Amino acid sequence: MFIHFEEPTKTFCILLAGGKGARLHELTENVCKPALPFAGGHLIDFTLENAVRSGVRQVLVAGQYRANNLSDYLQRAWAGRFDQGLVFRNGFQFAPGGYAGTADAVRANFEAVLNSGADTVLVLSADHVYRMDYRQMIEAHRASGAKVTVAADLVDIDKASSFGVLDVNADGRIRHFLEKPNDPPALCADPTRALVSMGIYVFDRAWLAQALCCDDRHDFGHEILPIAVDEGVAHAYRPAAYHGGTFYWRDVGTLDSYLQAQLDFIAGTSRPFSAGHMECFSPAVRRAAMTGSVLLPGATVEEGAMLSRAIVAAGVRVPSQLRVGFDRDEDLHWFRTTANGTALITAGMIANWQAAHSSGKPLEYGANVVGV
Repeated sequence: MFIHFEEPTKTFCILLAGGKGARLHELTENVCKPALPFAGGHLIDFTLENAVRSGVRQVLVAGQYRANNLSDYLQRAWAGRFDQGLVFRNGFQFAPGGYAGTADAVRANFEAVLNSGADTVLVLSADHVYRMDYRQMIEAHRASGAKVTVAADLVDIDKASSFGVLDVNADGRIRHFLEKPNDPPALCADPTRALVSMGIYVFDRAWLAQALCCDDRHDFGHEILPIAVDEGVAHAYRPAAYHGGTFYWRDVGTLDSYLQAQLDFIAGTSRPFSAGHMECFSPAVRRAAMTGSVLLPGATVEEGAMLSRAIVAAGVRVPSQLRVGFDRDEDLHWFRTTANGTALITAGMIANWQAAHSSGKPLEYGANVVGV
């Protein structure tokens, strides 16, 4: 059941979409992370769908890296879905170096918050895969009296160092917060898991304005949330599963997580999502998924090629002689390969592989010979 906003205009939404996604390597050379293809759409579509579904009527999108293409897409595909407008603000319009961090992006656009008359600020990340009703989180924030509410989910302890890790008491107040700790603390009740920030925040506007008054506070995780925790005014919120089932949320910040989330979608294990996402997979994409691989738009695989745990970049044609995912040393020589065996295949990598194999002389591939 949806919970009704008292007045939608009391909440102002800022969507952070400036990230490069460096851990996705060549996938984000030409597009920002929120614009990456995913399940027939783009990563940013998930957050925008959530916003529309939750009754959000106006959104300010703070972009930066490869901003023009994203801005054009948002105006074309999403601006008409928000009756009070969707505004895109490129960080490089504010300073030569752009936004200095997540908090700095909100600070640079805070005049829009003040002009809206909102008493609550909803801050969202544009590059996560999940389905959520933000109204329930906003109502929980107002009911708790918190100045900051952080959406949180459970992850395996071996992945927790990539997130902000929370320790909460029985009523949801955050007692400790560690941003991307090397040795993340586990839950007392389950040593295999940790409670982490989803990068979704609800702020009391007046409190946030005060916290942002210092220009050297650039990042929510490193500088703003610790202040709220020290003051005892930060609470955690666990989202409910949408229409039952298990809540699904993924930060697809690495090649491994990007691959797995797409495979989850193709298999249907990440439901419930919109039918448009679930029905967009071609037979070729489904065949690739059976080998644990993903084809991005325009990618093709010639008959005879064999792939396992591969991401084939957009527009790449995989030749029939190629084998990826069966010889780690060979994969490392030619393709961007992670410690878990996920291999990224780009057009440049294929060209080097073909040149070497047609001449019979192995070539030094260089920067992609890594295991990250």
